[in-house]
Amino acid sequence: MDGTTPRIAVYGGINVDIQARCASAYRAGDSNPGSVGVAAGGVGRNLAANLAGLGARVSLVSVFGDDDEAAMLKADCAARCVDCSRSLAVSGLPSCRYLCLLDADGTLVGAVADMDAIDRFGPDELLRLATAGDEADALVLDANLPADTLAAAAARWRDKPVILDPVSVAKAPRALSALPHLAMLKPNRAEAAALAGFQPGGLAEALAAAREIRKRGTGAVFVSLGPGGLAWSSPEGEGRALPPDMPVVNVSGAGDAAGAALAWSAALGYTAEKAAVLAITAAALCAASPEPVRAGVSAAVLEEASKGAHSERLS
Repeated sequence: MDGTTPRIAVYGGINVDIQARCASAYRAGDSNPGSVGVAAGGVGRNLAANLAGLGARVSLVSVFGDDDEAAMLKADCAARCVDCSRSLAVSGLPSCRYLCLLDADGTLVGAVADMDAIDRFGPDELLRLATAGDEADALVLDANLPADTLAAAAARWRDKPVILDPVSVAKAPRALSALPHLAMLKPNRAEAAALAGFQPGGLAEALAAAREIRKRGTGAVFVSLGPGGLAWSSPEGEGRALPPDMPVVNVSGAGDAAGAALAWSAALGYTAEKAAVLAITAAALCAASPEPVRAGVSAAVLEEASKGAHSERLS
């Protein structure tokens, strides 16, 4: 690692993000006035963009389709100083797309993900595109990748900090085979419950699920509780980080900002408690912005804002 400039490789999804937001409270079964925007998005891309903002040297290894939108996605990466040159290009398929509907207060009403292209990223492709991970100080995986690819990646880089985002309840089971080799896992409470075989609930249930996941080999588990903060369980103990007081404008991308802060913390060797505080602060900064990746969030900005967060040690 070059001083405090970690090299971080992100293996995950990039897609065209189509976001619709209602002008007033959403009415089901009706045409709702509002706005629609099209931009680059995806869990992997958002993680990579946030990490580049913090100051990391970032490689994004993803899948681009055979269409004009691939050029737009690559240009977005270049503008954010994210190297995507070692990604996979597939012919005959469009680039991945994600369509989401937000209520007037920024909460998610629903979404549809068309991620067929990334299903082409199998273990053989991982082997061919492993250079970025081999050179990295830390790695981030997202569960848009196939299960056997996640397992192969976690095993290949088990001697490095590997962080995994389960992405959704539907895709979380893809992470099961990777759990023994992970340094960190960042689920929300529903994803954590699905991986642990528990019922979702509040703080106590989230920590119980985190403990069960850690029994399978994962080093530390950070469970998003939404407005209730971020619960964490690690060999250092357990606790909850509560966000600084900021307005909530748009929660889309807040989880990706938190995941990037965790990867940054892992690469720099921070404690689990500090990682949790930085992660919940990054999520709050993102949620206070209309954009899914908030501009201007450097490591210094994140550290300063984290002074407004609160950490509760529970064990």
